[in-house]
Amino acid sequence: MKKGFLSIFKSELVRIFTTPRLLSLMLGVPLMLFVYYSSLLKEGVPRDLPITILDQDNSKLSRQLGFMLDATSSMKISHQVSSEVEGQKDLRRGDSYAFVVIPKDFQRDIQKGVHTNVMCYYNGTYLLPSGLINRDFQMVTGMFAAGAKMKTLQQGGLMPKQALTQVSPIRTEAHVLYNPYTSYSYYLNLSLMPMGLQIIIMVVSIYVFGSVLKYKRGGELLEKANGNYLVAIFGKILPYTMVFFFIGVFMNALLFYKIGIPFKGNIFILNLFFLSFIVVCQCIAFFMASVMSSLRTALTIGSSYAALAFSFAGYTFPPEGMSTFIQYFNYLFPFTSYMRFTVDFAIRGFAYNGAQKNYIIVLALFVCIGIIAYPFYAKKLKKGGYDV
Repeated sequence: MKKGFLSIFKSELVRIFTTPRLLSLMLGVPLMLFVYYSSLLKEGVPRDLPITILDQDNSKLSRQLGFMLDATSSMKISHQVSSEVEGQKDLRRGDSYAFVVIPKDFQRDIQKGVHTNVMCYYNGTYLLPSGLINRDFQMVTGMFAAGAKMKTLQQGGLMPKQALTQVSPIRTEAHVLYNPYTSYSYYLNLSLMPMGLQIIIMVVSIYVFGSVLKYKRGGELLEKANGNYLVAIFGKILPYTMVFFFIGVFMNALLFYKIGIPFKGNIFILNLFFLSFIVVCQCIAFFMASVMSSLRTALTIGSSYAALAFSFAGYTFPPEGMSTFIQYFNYLFPFTSYMRFTVDFAIRGFAYNGAQKNYIIVLALFVCIGIIAYPFYAKKLKKGGYDV
Protein backbone atom coordinates (compact mmCIF):
# COMPACT_ATOMS: atom_id res chain seq x y z
CA MET A 1 0.00 0.00 0.00
CA LYS A 2 2.77 2.43 0.94
CA LYS A 3 4.71 1.62 -2.23
CA GLY A 4 1.64 2.21 -4.39
CA PHE A 5 0.86 5.50 -2.68
CA LEU A 6 4.42 6.80 -3.11
CA SER A 7 4.45 5.73 -6.75
CA ILE A 8 1.26 7.67 -7.55
CA PHE A 9 2.34 10.62 -5.40
CA LYS A 10 5.72 10.92 -7.14
CA SER A 11 4.27 10.57 -10.63
CA GLU A 12 1.76 13.36 -9.95
CA LEU A 13 4.45 15.58 -8.44
CA VAL A 14 6.61 15.09 -11.53
CA ARG A 15 3.58 15.74 -13.71
CA ILE A 16 2.97 19.11 -12.06
CA PHE A 17 6.49 20.41 -12.73
CA THR A 18 6.93 18.88 -16.18
CA THR A 19 3.59 19.85 -17.73
CA PRO A 20 3.83 23.51 -18.86
CA ARG A 21 0.07 24.08 -19.01
CA LEU A 22 -0.53 22.64 -15.56
CA LEU A 23 2.43 24.47 -14.08
CA SER A 24 1.35 27.80 -15.57
CA LEU A 25 -2.22 27.32 -14.29
CA MET A 26 -1.18 26.32 -10.78
CA LEU A 27 1.74 28.69 -10.28
CA GLY A 28 1.80 31.24 -13.08
CA VAL A 29 -1.85 32.36 -12.98
CA PRO A 30 -2.01 32.80 -9.15
CA LEU A 31 1.22 34.81 -9.15
CA MET A 32 -0.07 36.97 -12.00
CA LEU A 33 -3.32 37.55 -10.06
CA PHE A 34 -1.40 38.47 -6.91
CA VAL A 35 0.81 40.95 -8.78
CA TYR A 36 -2.16 42.38 -10.70
CA TYR A 37 -4.41 42.95 -7.69
CA SER A 38 -1.66 44.27 -5.43
CA SER A 39 -0.46 46.75 -8.09
CA LEU A 40 -3.98 47.70 -9.21
CA LEU A 41 -5.02 48.69 -5.68
CA LYS A 42 -1.64 49.86 -4.38
CA GLU A 43 -2.86 53.45 -3.88
CA GLY A 44 -5.52 52.19 -1.48
CA VAL A 45 -8.08 54.85 -2.45
CA PRO A 46 -8.66 56.49 -5.87
CA ARG A 47 -7.14 59.96 -5.97
CA ASP A 48 -7.37 63.07 -8.15
CA LEU A 49 -10.54 62.07 -9.95
CA PRO A 50 -11.17 64.59 -12.77
CA ILE A 51 -14.07 67.00 -12.28
CA THR A 52 -15.45 69.92 -14.29
CA ILE A 53 -16.24 73.30 -12.69
CA LEU A 54 -18.34 76.23 -13.85
CA ASP A 55 -17.57 79.39 -11.87
CA GLN A 56 -20.30 81.86 -12.83
CA ASP A 57 -19.25 84.35 -10.14
CA ASN A 58 -15.48 84.40 -10.66
CA SER A 59 -14.97 86.16 -7.35
CA LYS A 60 -12.37 85.76 -4.61
CA LEU A 61 -14.64 83.47 -2.55
CA SER A 62 -15.73 81.35 -5.53
CA ARG A 63 -12.08 80.83 -6.53
CA GLN A 64 -11.26 79.92 -2.92
CA LEU A 65 -14.00 77.26 -2.98
CA GLY A 66 -12.56 75.90 -6.22
CA PHE A 67 -9.09 75.71 -4.64
CA MET A 68 -10.51 73.86 -1.65
CA LEU A 69 -12.26 71.31 -3.90
CA ASP A 70 -9.07 70.81 -5.92
CA ALA A 71 -7.05 70.35 -2.71
CA THR A 72 -9.05 67.28 -1.63
CA SER A 73 -7.49 63.87 -2.22
CA SER A 74 -10.37 62.63 -4.36
CA MET A 75 -10.97 65.59 -6.73
CA LYS A 76 -8.87 67.39 -9.30
CA ILE A 77 -10.30 70.20 -11.42
CA SER A 78 -9.37 69.14 -14.94
CA HIS A 79 -11.89 71.19 -16.94
CA GLN A 80 -13.26 74.71 -16.55
CA VAL A 81 -16.23 75.50 -18.76
CA SER A 82 -18.25 78.60 -19.56
CA SER A 83 -21.73 77.07 -19.66
CA GLU A 84 -23.76 74.32 -18.04
CA VAL A 85 -24.27 72.62 -21.41
CA GLU A 86 -20.49 72.12 -21.81
CA GLY A 87 -20.18 70.76 -18.29
CA GLN A 88 -23.02 68.30 -18.75
CA LYS A 89 -21.45 67.09 -22.00
CA ASP A 90 -18.16 66.44 -20.17
CA LEU A 91 -20.03 64.40 -17.58
CA ARG A 92 -22.00 62.37 -20.15
CA ARG A 93 -18.88 61.67 -22.25
CA GLY A 94 -17.09 60.37 -19.19
CA ASP A 95 -14.37 63.05 -19.32
CA SER A 96 -15.26 63.99 -15.74
CA TYR A 97 -16.77 62.19 -12.77
CA ALA A 98 -18.55 65.30 -11.49
CA PHE A 99 -19.68 68.76 -12.56
CA VAL A 100 -19.69 71.60 -9.99
CA VAL A 101 -21.61 74.83 -10.59
CA ILE A 102 -20.90 77.96 -8.51
CA PRO A 103 -23.75 80.44 -9.12
CA LYS A 104 -23.64 84.15 -9.90
CA ASP A 105 -23.47 86.59 -6.98
CA PHE A 106 -21.96 83.84 -4.84
CA GLN A 107 -19.67 86.17 -2.87
CA ARG A 108 -22.27 88.93 -2.55
CA ASP A 109 -24.95 86.55 -1.19
CA ILE A 110 -22.54 85.07 1.36
CA GLN A 111 -21.47 88.50 2.59
CA LYS A 112 -25.12 89.54 2.93
CA GLY A 113 -26.04 86.32 4.69
CA VAL A 114 -28.35 85.26 1.86
CA HIS A 115 -28.81 81.53 1.22
CA THR A 116 -26.96 80.32 -1.90
CA ASN A 117 -26.63 76.93 -3.61
CA VAL A 118 -23.52 75.27 -5.04
CA MET A 119 -24.57 72.32 -7.21
CA CYS A 120 -22.62 69.12 -7.81
CA TYR A 121 -23.73 66.72 -10.53
CA TYR A 122 -22.09 63.28 -10.44
CA ASN A 123 -22.55 59.98 -12.23
CA GLY A 124 -24.14 57.55 -9.78
CA THR A 125 -23.37 54.51 -11.97
CA TYR A 126 -19.75 54.74 -10.79
CA LEU A 127 -20.39 53.87 -7.16
CA LEU A 128 -16.90 54.32 -5.78
CA PRO A 129 -15.92 57.61 -7.50
CA SER A 130 -19.34 59.17 -6.94
CA GLY A 131 -19.29 58.17 -3.26
CA LEU A 132 -15.84 59.67 -2.70
CA ILE A 133 -16.65 62.87 -4.60
CA ASN A 134 -19.97 63.34 -2.81
CA ARG A 135 -18.31 62.79 0.58
CA ASP A 136 -15.52 65.30 -0.03
CA PHE A 137 -17.84 67.81 -1.70
CA GLN A 138 -20.12 67.78 1.34
CA MET A 139 -17.13 68.13 3.65
CA VAL A 140 -15.59 71.07 1.73
CA THR A 141 -18.84 73.00 1.32
CA GLY A 142 -19.68 72.40 4.97
CA MET A 143 -16.31 73.75 6.08
CA PHE A 144 -16.58 76.68 3.69
CA ALA A 145 -20.07 77.58 4.95
CA ALA A 146 -18.94 77.25 8.57
CA GLY A 147 -15.98 79.54 7.91
CA ALA A 148 -18.20 82.14 6.28
CA LYS A 149 -20.67 81.99 9.17
CA MET A 150 -17.90 82.32 11.76
CA LYS A 151 -16.52 85.38 10.01
CA THR A 152 -19.96 87.00 10.03
CA LEU A 153 -20.45 86.24 13.73
CA GLN A 154 -17.00 87.62 14.62
CA GLN A 155 -17.79 90.81 12.75
CA GLY A 156 -20.90 91.00 14.94
CA GLY A 157 -18.71 91.05 18.06
CA LEU A 158 -18.38 87.40 19.10
CA MET A 159 -15.05 85.88 20.09
CA PRO A 160 -13.68 83.05 17.87
CA LYS A 161 -14.59 80.31 20.39
CA GLN A 162 -18.09 81.75 20.82
CA ALA A 163 -18.54 81.90 17.04
CA LEU A 164 -17.36 78.30 16.69
CA THR A 165 -19.86 77.19 19.33
CA GLN A 166 -22.64 78.96 17.47
CA VAL A 167 -21.67 77.35 14.14
CA SER A 168 -20.94 73.85 15.44
CA PRO A 169 -22.31 73.32 18.95
CA ILE A 170 -21.73 69.54 18.84
CA ARG A 171 -18.26 68.20 18.19
CA THR A 172 -18.09 64.72 16.66
CA GLU A 173 -15.24 62.22 16.58
CA ALA A 174 -15.13 59.29 14.15
CA HIS A 175 -12.93 56.27 14.86
CA VAL A 176 -12.59 53.78 11.98
CA LEU A 177 -12.02 50.24 13.25
CA TYR A 178 -10.11 47.38 11.58
CA ASN A 179 -9.30 49.38 8.41
CA PRO A 180 -8.31 52.77 9.83
CA TYR A 181 -7.02 54.08 6.50
CA THR A 182 -10.26 53.09 4.68
CA SER A 183 -7.97 51.50 2.11
CA TYR A 184 -9.62 49.62 -0.73
CA SER A 185 -6.38 47.70 -1.13
CA TYR A 186 -6.85 46.21 2.34
CA TYR A 187 -10.55 45.64 1.79
CA LEU A 188 -10.58 44.11 -1.70
CA ASN A 189 -7.26 42.24 -1.84
CA LEU A 190 -8.31 40.24 1.20
CA SER A 191 -11.17 38.74 -0.81
CA LEU A 192 -10.09 38.94 -4.47
CA MET A 193 -6.85 36.99 -4.06
CA PRO A 194 -8.32 33.92 -2.29
CA MET A 195 -11.35 34.09 -4.60
CA GLY A 196 -9.14 33.81 -7.69
CA LEU A 197 -7.13 31.05 -6.06
CA GLN A 198 -10.33 29.18 -5.16
CA ILE A 199 -11.42 29.05 -8.80
CA ILE A 200 -8.01 27.67 -9.81
CA ILE A 201 -8.12 25.05 -7.04
CA MET A 202 -11.57 23.94 -8.14
CA VAL A 203 -10.73 23.73 -11.86
CA VAL A 204 -7.39 21.96 -11.37
CA SER A 205 -8.84 19.47 -8.86
CA ILE A 206 -11.76 18.57 -11.14
CA TYR A 207 -9.29 18.06 -13.97
CA VAL A 208 -7.03 15.86 -11.83
CA PHE A 209 -9.89 13.59 -10.79
CA GLY A 210 -11.75 13.72 -14.10
CA SER A 211 -8.84 13.31 -16.54
CA VAL A 212 -8.26 9.77 -15.26
CA LEU A 213 -11.85 8.91 -16.15
CA LYS A 214 -11.89 10.85 -19.43
CA TYR A 215 -8.84 9.07 -20.83
CA LYS A 216 -9.92 5.64 -19.49
CA ARG A 217 -6.96 5.27 -17.12
CA GLY A 218 -8.95 4.08 -14.13
CA GLY A 219 -7.64 0.53 -14.40
CA GLU A 220 -4.04 1.75 -14.71
CA LEU A 221 -4.41 3.93 -11.60
CA LEU A 222 -5.96 1.09 -9.59
CA GLU A 223 -3.14 -1.20 -10.63
CA LYS A 224 -0.58 1.26 -9.27
CA ALA A 225 -2.59 1.49 -6.04
CA ASN A 226 -2.79 -2.34 -5.77
CA GLY A 227 -6.57 -2.15 -6.04
CA ASN A 228 -6.97 0.28 -3.12
CA TYR A 229 -9.31 3.09 -4.11
CA LEU A 230 -8.35 5.38 -1.21
CA VAL A 231 -4.65 5.07 -2.04
CA ALA A 232 -5.43 5.96 -5.64
CA ILE A 233 -7.50 9.02 -4.67
CA PHE A 234 -5.20 10.45 -1.98
CA GLY A 235 -2.02 9.69 -3.89
CA LYS A 236 -3.48 11.48 -6.89
CA ILE A 237 -4.62 14.69 -5.16
CA LEU A 238 -2.14 15.19 -2.30
CA PRO A 239 0.67 16.76 -4.39
CA TYR A 240 -1.78 19.41 -5.62
CA THR A 241 -2.95 20.06 -2.05
CA MET A 242 0.63 20.68 -0.98
CA VAL A 243 1.41 23.02 -3.87
CA PHE A 244 -1.78 25.02 -3.30
CA PHE A 245 -1.00 25.21 0.41
CA PHE A 246 2.42 26.75 -0.25
CA ILE A 247 0.81 29.23 -2.64
CA GLY A 248 -1.74 30.07 0.09
CA VAL A 249 1.04 30.66 2.64
CA PHE A 250 2.73 32.99 0.16
CA MET A 251 -0.59 34.78 -0.44
CA ASN A 252 -1.17 35.36 3.28
CA ALA A 253 2.38 36.63 3.73
CA LEU A 254 1.83 39.02 0.82
CA LEU A 255 -1.48 40.26 2.23
CA PHE A 256 -0.47 40.78 5.86
CA TYR A 257 3.26 41.51 5.67
CA LYS A 258 3.90 43.08 2.25
CA ILE A 259 0.62 44.90 1.55
CA GLY A 260 0.23 45.51 5.29
CA ILE A 261 -3.41 44.63 5.97
CA PRO A 262 -4.02 45.13 9.73
CA PHE A 263 -3.59 41.71 11.33
CA LYS A 264 -4.66 40.68 14.84
CA GLY A 265 -4.78 36.90 14.54
CA ASN A 266 -2.29 34.03 14.47
CA ILE A 267 -0.66 33.40 11.09
CA PHE A 268 -0.20 29.68 11.81
CA ILE A 269 -3.91 29.17 12.53
CA LEU A 270 -4.86 31.27 9.51
CA ASN A 271 -2.69 29.15 7.21
CA LEU A 272 -4.09 26.01 8.77
CA PHE A 273 -7.61 27.25 8.11
CA PHE A 274 -6.67 27.99 4.50
CA LEU A 275 -5.44 24.40 4.21
CA SER A 276 -8.86 23.22 5.35
CA PHE A 277 -10.41 25.51 2.73
CA ILE A 278 -8.27 23.86 0.04
CA VAL A 279 -9.40 20.41 1.20
CA VAL A 280 -13.04 21.51 1.11
CA CYS A 281 -12.69 22.86 -2.44
CA GLN A 282 -11.07 19.60 -3.50
CA CYS A 283 -13.89 17.61 -1.90
CA ILE A 284 -16.42 19.59 -3.91
CA ALA A 285 -14.30 19.08 -7.04
CA PHE A 286 -14.18 15.35 -6.28
CA PHE A 287 -17.96 15.31 -6.03
CA MET A 288 -18.31 17.13 -9.37
CA ALA A 289 -15.93 14.78 -11.14
CA SER A 290 -17.65 11.73 -9.62
CA VAL A 291 -21.32 12.42 -10.27
CA MET A 292 -21.07 14.17 -13.66
CA SER A 293 -21.15 12.19 -16.88
CA SER A 294 -18.11 13.85 -18.46
CA LEU A 295 -15.07 15.95 -17.59
CA ARG A 296 -16.37 18.85 -19.70
CA THR A 297 -19.64 18.98 -17.75
CA ALA A 298 -17.83 18.76 -14.42
CA LEU A 299 -15.45 21.59 -15.36
CA THR A 300 -18.28 23.81 -16.62
CA ILE A 301 -20.47 23.38 -13.55
CA GLY A 302 -17.57 23.43 -11.09
CA SER A 303 -15.98 26.62 -12.44
CA SER A 304 -19.38 28.36 -12.58
CA TYR A 305 -20.11 27.34 -9.00
CA ALA A 306 -16.73 28.66 -7.83
CA ALA A 307 -17.10 31.94 -9.73
CA LEU A 308 -20.53 32.63 -8.20
CA ALA A 309 -19.18 32.34 -4.66
CA PHE A 310 -18.01 35.96 -4.46
CA SER A 311 -21.44 37.32 -5.39
CA PHE A 312 -23.14 35.43 -2.57
CA ALA A 313 -20.45 35.83 0.09
CA GLY A 314 -21.95 39.05 1.45
CA TYR A 315 -18.54 40.71 1.44
CA THR A 316 -19.12 43.83 -0.66
CA PHE A 317 -22.88 43.92 0.06
CA PRO A 318 -23.89 43.30 3.71
CA PRO A 319 -25.77 40.00 4.16
CA GLU A 320 -28.20 41.81 6.49
CA GLY A 321 -29.48 43.64 3.43
CA MET A 322 -30.24 40.39 1.62
CA SER A 323 -33.40 38.33 1.93
CA THR A 324 -33.51 35.65 4.60
CA PHE A 325 -33.39 32.93 1.95
CA ILE A 326 -30.22 34.37 0.38
CA GLN A 327 -28.59 34.78 3.81
CA TYR A 328 -28.83 31.03 4.31
CA PHE A 329 -28.18 30.25 0.64
CA ASN A 330 -24.78 31.97 1.02
CA TYR A 331 -23.52 29.01 3.03
CA LEU A 332 -23.83 26.74 -0.01
CA PHE A 333 -20.49 28.25 -1.00
CA PRO A 334 -17.48 27.47 1.23
CA PHE A 335 -15.94 30.81 0.31
CA THR A 336 -18.58 32.51 2.52
CA SER A 337 -17.44 30.67 5.64
CA TYR A 338 -13.77 31.11 4.76
CA MET A 339 -14.04 34.88 4.29
CA ARG A 340 -16.15 35.49 7.39
CA PHE A 341 -13.80 33.41 9.55
CA THR A 342 -10.78 35.24 8.11
CA VAL A 343 -12.26 38.70 8.72
CA ASP A 344 -13.39 37.85 12.27
CA PHE A 345 -10.21 36.06 13.30
CA ALA A 346 -7.45 37.84 11.40
CA ILE A 347 -8.78 41.41 11.05
CA ARG A 348 -11.12 41.95 13.99
CA GLY A 349 -9.10 39.78 16.34
CA PHE A 350 -12.12 37.90 17.69
CA ALA A 351 -11.34 34.91 19.87
CA TYR A 352 -12.85 31.57 18.91
CA ASN A 353 -16.60 31.95 19.32
CA GLY A 354 -19.92 30.48 18.29
CA ALA A 355 -19.95 32.13 14.88
CA GLN A 356 -16.52 30.80 13.99
CA LYS A 357 -17.57 27.39 15.23
CA ASN A 358 -20.49 27.50 12.79
CA TYR A 359 -18.15 28.35 9.92
CA ILE A 360 -16.01 25.32 10.72
CA ILE A 361 -19.10 23.10 10.94
CA VAL A 362 -20.23 24.31 7.50
CA LEU A 363 -16.82 23.50 6.01
CA ALA A 364 -16.94 20.06 7.63
CA LEU A 365 -20.28 19.40 5.92
CA PHE A 366 -18.63 20.03 2.56
CA VAL A 367 -16.09 17.33 3.39
CA CYS A 368 -19.04 14.98 3.83
CA ILE A 369 -20.00 15.72 0.22
CA GLY A 370 -16.64 14.33 -0.82
CA ILE A 371 -17.27 11.22 1.27
CA ILE A 372 -20.67 10.76 -0.37
CA ALA A 373 -19.02 10.92 -3.80
CA TYR A 374 -16.55 8.14 -3.00
CA PRO A 375 -18.66 5.15 -4.18
CA PHE A 376 -19.53 6.97 -7.43
CA TYR A 377 -15.88 7.64 -8.20
CA ALA A 378 -14.85 4.13 -7.18
CA LYS A 379 -17.43 2.68 -9.55
CA LYS A 380 -16.18 4.79 -12.44
CA LEU A 381 -12.57 3.87 -11.64
CA LYS A 382 -13.47 0.19 -11.68
CA LYS A 383 -15.14 0.60 -15.08
CA GLY A 384 -12.06 2.46 -16.32
CA GLY A 385 -13.65 5.86 -16.87
CA TYR A 386 -16.72 7.77 -17.98
CA ASP A 387 -19.31 5.98 -20.09
CA VAL A 388 -18.90 8.49 -22.92
